[in-house]
Amino acid sequence: MKNNGVDCRVAGDLRGRKTRAAAVALLALLITYYSYSVASVPNPARWLLSALVFLVTSSFAALLWLMPARLAYSLADGVLELKMLAGARRVRLENVMAVEEVDYALGRRNGSAALPGYYVGRFQSNLGKLTAYAGGPAGKGLLLALRSGELILLTPQDRQRLLKAVKNRLPRVKNGEKK
Repeated sequence: MKNNGVDCRVAGDLRGRKTRAAAVALLALLITYYSYSVASVPNPARWLLSALVFLVTSSFAALLWLMPARLAYSLADGVLELKMLAGARRVRLENVMAVEEVDYALGRRNGSAALPGYYVGRFQSNLGKLTAYAGGPAGKGLLLALRSGELILLTPQDRQRLLKAVKNRLPRVKNGEKK
């Protein structure tokens, strides 16, 4: 996809990143100590248990680190691409009725992923039911209203730049007909 100079990464990519890095480092140290202390006893079953605990916990720590870093938005050729850890969603701008800056607070999840810095999926919020691609549970973001009735919440670092870029590329309507 050709990039026309608009590529905004989610605020959650940086917000709290140092705290997560410290938590992941502390977790790695604790896991290493646990694995060493358990595995120092000459018992093959304990080696297996310590290796399994290390693998599971390290995988979860890696997800905490990678998921927010993969959440990004890019706009090119009339398509807004929402990039996630596993895949991407493309929203054609011709399907967007309106976009506006909002204050949001995500609530109950409906089959979605919510980890520190990564809130993707269906949520109940102060704005109603919406699909979030956000870096935080509350704050300022952009709300896209689609023709299908779906609401999409985005939280790019540079909200104003993405807002202006999307508004400039929305199809113009004149007397009920697209221009």
